Amino acid sequence: MEILDKVSGIIGYAVIKAEDGSIEEVKGTSASPLGDLAAFFSSAGEVIKNSLSLGNINYVSLCYGGNRLIIFPYESKYLGIEIDRDGKPLEFIKKIVSAVIVETRPQFELPRSISSKVMQINLLLDEFSSESNKAHWLEVLNQGLGILGGEILPYMGIIEGKLIFKDKPSDDKEDEFVQGLRTIIDFLVKKAVEELGTSQARVKVQAVIEKMRVP
Repeated sequence: MEILDKVSGIIGYAVIKAEDGSIEEVKGTSASPLGDLAAFFSSAGEVIKNSLSLGNINYVSLCYGGNRLIIFPYESKYLGIEIDRDGKPLEFIKKIVSAVIVETRPQFELPRSISSKVMQINLLLDEFSSESNKAHWLEVLNQGLGILGGEILPYMGIIEGKLIFKDKPSDDKEDEFVQGLRTIIDFLVKKAVEELGTSQARVKVQAVIEKMRVP
């Protein structure tokens, strides 16, 4: 993620693939094995979270010597960011996310068949979640994105709690992307039925349908 090279205060960083815990990229001037540390503690955090039923962990912060390593999920990856020990994790996470938003904000118009599906997914996300469990449903959405893989996944990401397209797909791929988005919608609805119950999930889905009808 070259954008991280432009964020002040970062000594080094590692990008970890959430799907398998492999190291995708390590850059910077850190003397520490950032890739190994980020890969290990991102995996350990998932195990601890699940074993102790802690819910979603927003980030993990480790201190060693004069430095601090912050590990947090972003889209379908984990980012391990090394900063000064006195640095404040949440401030750096917000700085990084803001920098990525500016860098990746789309400057194009999607076909209506695709944009309507993106809108539906984001409305479902809003209906199924609340302030207390928004992070959980963003993780569910991440899981849905992980199902796609292939040529579709790199085009999409989660920015400021919303699904966006980072780039416009070619016209000949439109049907393929629409089908992929339908897969995500089906995945979200299935999870809602499992977690909220059939009746409540149906009510929320109907609310989204009504909102989609508003011109």
